[in-house]
Amino acid sequence: MRNKLTIDEIEEIKNNEWVIFSTSKNNIPRAIVVMPSRVESDRIILSNIQMNKSIENVNGNSNCFINTYIKDQNDKQIKISCDAEVYNDGELYNEIKEFEETNNLPDDLKVHSIIVANIKNIEVSEG
Repeated sequence: MRNKLTIDEIEEIKNNEWVIFSTSKNNIPRAIVVMPSRVESDRIILSNIQMNKSIENVNGNSNCFINTYIKDQNDKQIKISCDAEVYNDGELYNEIKEFEETNNLPDDLKVHSIIVANIKNIEVSEG
């Protein structure tokens, strides 16, 4: 069992841009495609811009899953089991909110909260 991303994996996830973020509440699964705000060795941070149902699910069940599919690397997948927390205040929230709203988002979109997905296990598979 491994719970830290390598530097190469961090770069692969960043370069791929989009990940699949899966949650579940009351045995009802949900998966959405999102762009991580930050990828670190032990956690991935997502900005809640329009993720109301996913936020509701994380608040009801902190277990979540992030999958990155990299077609040009022999169909490589980085599969990450996480324990997530939602933040709508605090230093990290303010830092991510300011960065996203200054650099990445149109004026009409705002960061409502962030999801910090703390990595529990990583699996890598190829083709």
